[in-house]
Amino acid sequence: MRKEILRINNLTVSIGRMQSLENITLCILEGEMVGFLGLAYSGKDLTVKILSGEVQEELRRHHIYIGGRRISEPSELAGAVYRIAASNYVIDDWTVAEYVGLVESGWFQLMWKKRRLEEQVKKFFGELGVDIGVSGKMKDLSELEKRIVDVVKAKWNRKKLLIVEDEFEGMGPEDIRSFGAAVKRLIAGDMGVVINSHSDMVLSLLSEKYVIFKKGRIVKKCRKDYIKNGLHLEKFLLGGGVISKKKGLDSYMLEEQEGEGKPVYRIEGLQMSSGKIHDFNFLRGEIVTFLALDGKVKEGLFMILSGRRAAPYISCVLNSRVYRAADFSDYVREKVVSVMHMGSEEEVFAGMSAGENLLIPSLRKISSLEYIANSSKIPRMLGEELGQSEVAPDAAADSLGVNDIINITLERWYIYNPKVLILFEPFARCDLMGVSIVKSYIKKFANRGAAVIIIKSREEYVEDISDQIISVE
Repeated sequence: MRKEILRINNLTVSIGRMQSLENITLCILEGEMVGFLGLAYSGKDLTVKILSGEVQEELRRHHIYIGGRRISEPSELAGAVYRIAASNYVIDDWTVAEYVGLVESGWFQLMWKKRRLEEQVKKFFGELGVDIGVSGKMKDLSELEKRIVDVVKAKWNRKKLLIVEDEFEGMGPEDIRSFGAAVKRLIAGDMGVVINSHSDMVLSLLSEKYVIFKKGRIVKKCRKDYIKNGLHLEKFLLGGGVISKKKGLDSYMLEEQEGEGKPVYRIEGLQMSSGKIHDFNFLRGEIVTFLALDGKVKEGLFMILSGRRAAPYISCVLNSRVYRAADFSDYVREKVVSVMHMGSEEEVFAGMSAGENLLIPSLRKISSLEYIANSSKIPRMLGEELGQSEVAPDAAADSLGVNDIINITLERWYIYNPKVLILFEPFARCDLMGVSIVKSYIKKFANRGAAVIIIKSREEYVEDISDQIISVE
């Protein structure tokens, strides 16, 4: 009989206006890999934050058990829970042995015991059957190897619950499957896993079971194969009205545009990671996706295409005008818009209202005349696009949810009517509804005649809307 790793009984918590849990009860056994599913503010993220010790909530009155031990304080979770996230690898100049053993050693001790630590970690890796050199630098490992090292680190520190909050940037489906197989083998007998990712693909590849959250409650616990398809899943995630709205978004079709095929943006002399030089034409009404697993390559491509980073060796043609080593002001003048942090407050002015964020008059962007002419669109957008009657034009932007911020960001630029729209990982923060919102706007921009350029790691969510998918690597 397998031991319980995590048990939560009737957890009820309210934190702020949009985050709450009601009667949450669940159990994860040793060796289980359980995916948490739900929309933004469904309760899954708050549950993970509580388990990670990020919420300073008095736990004594709640019933949370890890490894059979009742948790009374958030600080107690640090000894039992380990979180895997891309941010773990920011300091990458450590050796593998240092990364695994540093938590338990101070710097002074580490200097004296470095050789001994390396020997111990090497022996531990050998016992686990993990063939990764412990004297090599973390920065020299593949993305897959870094994450396997993280699982070993969790075992080294005798953690019981592993929380995977990772979009696995830089990893394709095969690498993610390999990671899942490695985790399954390494956790057998003494650990359980929670997977909390925005990516449907990651959740599907790593999870054996699902716990589905909705409006602060758990509405379904099931084996992964119980969910037949996306429509079946939507019945648990969405209410009737939301399902209807999502169907409306998903039904938005791409249309053939008059004048389609005319280049609105051309870039010449772009060096790819292979070393080859390429020229690209981006046509009116066309949706082009660039795929790059390497995070630095992906970000560099976005920065160059959007004009945020000057590239002296590159020429571009915008609306038939030739620019050499163009700066950002040239792109603004030619109505090239880029969004790097979709769904983040970085893309809105948090101190302004939702309505003010929609129309921001500024030099060479939106004239005062355009602002006045379009101001009547604010109530329409908030009423029809946001689909939430409680959101008013005077609502503070920093009080809105992720999907509301996505709506405001994209509607603002839709009113602006750009010639080129460039999106960096536009689905990274999206839940199921957010994916539909972003895809519907991409189609709307293309139907209006904008060239849309998407830059991301994997084909997920773009296969059915892209006219071209170009692998950078």
